[in-house]
Amino acid sequence: MSFKGLLTVTGVIGVLFGLGFLLAPALLLAQYRIHTDPAGLFVAQLFGAALLQLGLVFFLARRVDDPSTMRGIALGACIGELAGLWIALRIQLTGLTNAMGWSTVAIYGLLALGFGRFAFGRYAAIRPSTP
Repeated sequence: MSFKGLLTVTGVIGVLFGLGFLLAPALLLAQYRIHTDPAGLFVAQLFGAALLQLGLVFFLARRVDDPSTMRGIALGACIGELAGLWIALRIQLTGLTNAMGWSTVAIYGLLALGFGRFAFGRYAAIRPSTP
């Protein structure tokens, strides 16, 4: 997958989950067998706002052609995805969520691998994409 494709996919995922957590946090959390109080729903909405913001940034950044900017995005995203993977895996292994939680582990893991490929792998020297 190209860097532009990875940013597009990540952007769409961020926007969709961001809107879900922002507009219907209780419904979305219930899919993972997570029930919380009003304060927890507030925090979930803040998480949704952050996901929405990041999703839009990734989606809009897909047209960036400067290699150093692209590598910075890849590095920052890789670190953020690894942090999310660590948290999602911990939560899943402690049994706080149902089997649906493995989808969160998979999403963070795959995105970490994708961004890691561009930040550290043989694609680290990202070249501008052609239209």
